Amino acid sequence: MNKKEKEATLEELKTRLEKSSISLFAGFKGLSTPEIFEARKKMKAQKFVFKVIKKSLLKKAFDKIGIQAKTPDFWKDEIAALTGFSGDPLKATKLLAEWADQNKKVAIKGGFLLDKKEWLDKKAVEKLSKLPGVKELQGQLVGALSAPIAGLSGVLSAVLVEFLLVLRAVEDQKRSSAAQSP
Repeated sequence: MNKKEKEATLEELKTRLEKSSISLFAGFKGLSTPEIFEARKKMKAQKFVFKVIKKSLLKKAFDKIGIQAKTPDFWKDEIAALTGFSGDPLKATKLLAEWADQNKKVAIKGGFLLDKKEWLDKKAVEKLSKLPGVKELQGQLVGALSAPIAGLSGVLSAVLVEFLLVLRAVEDQKRSSAAQSP
């Protein structure tokens, strides 16, 4: 790779990191090319970009953005980045955690939230991966909002049914009174 290609790759990486709401990094040792290709394909289907990155380029991109990896062993082994421009950032953490669970050669190294310029260590990424996603939270919100309405509907319909039963009892009583008096 010549100097111009390196600069273009660095600029692309910097742009990708800056535009991604969350960037995650994984280490892998002994992973085969087909395994990496399969992970890339899986993550691309979820609208995330997964790319193996040279550490020297990543260090330069971090310097330009003003990010510091605060995990001591971050720069060991090979590094792959997972970034996404749209969608649910929590989905990225779930994808990475799932990949790491399925393949013992993969280790979560960390990540960062660009808007807060906050470094996430492995534990933080794992915690985020266990949170419900946007769709699940929306479903829970709809359920929480509809429960009181459903309860109110049940109470109102029960009151209406009781009222109708009382009216029927009064009607039956009047009929029986009318039938007894000649």
